[in-house]
Amino acid sequence: MRREIAAADYGQDFDEHLEQLTAIRSGKILAPMRWEPKEVLELIRWSEPEDPTWSPGSTGDRGHWMRLFACGTLLRAAAEPANEGYFTGEDSTTVQLIDSAIKLGEKTSIAVLKFLCWCMQTRSLGDWDRPYFAVGIMVLLVRLNRCDPDTFKFLVTATNADELAHTDRFNDCLKAKTLHELIRNDLVESKNSNPDIQNFGNRLLSKR
Repeated sequence: MRREIAAADYGQDFDEHLEQLTAIRSGKILAPMRWEPKEVLELIRWSEPEDPTWSPGSTGDRGHWMRLFACGTLLRAAAEPANEGYFTGEDSTTVQLIDSAIKLGEKTSIAVLKFLCWCMQTRSLGDWDRPYFAVGIMVLLVRLNRCDPDTFKFLVTATNADELAHTDRFNDCLKAKTLHELIRNDLVESKNSNPDIQNFGNRLLSKR
């Protein structure tokens, strides 16, 4: 999988990308992160494993593991002061990470949930990105049937849901379609949801 990710930019700088990806796999946090492997990680971040015609990237679970690795690495690296301001599209990165986690099952969803909670606690998230992390955490909590009332209220507040600008944020995300599907499936229509969560989900969808 690392070799496939390393070759994502038409095979350019393959050896350099692979060297850095291998370092990440061994546990190293790249700060500052160089172009190698940032470029290939971002390319795989956009992959769609459910679409057999999509390239670069792989399909099925293999593709989701690759995308999960890419998205998780980008978000983790962004938490380092040496990488501040170096990454863009964290809203879409978060959506893609959550979608792959759900596709890969409960154990992976729990791991990503913990990671996103860590991000919310340790990072100084801006007004644009914070709602994506908050709604993403809520989606995973409801899917795992772990969304207690106090946590729900905290996450609703974190989304700034009553601000008009919230509408533009969620609709302007390049992965807005996937985000809307996650909200519909896990906040509105899930058997684990409740009227408060359903109403909140419908509010988000009504702003499309």
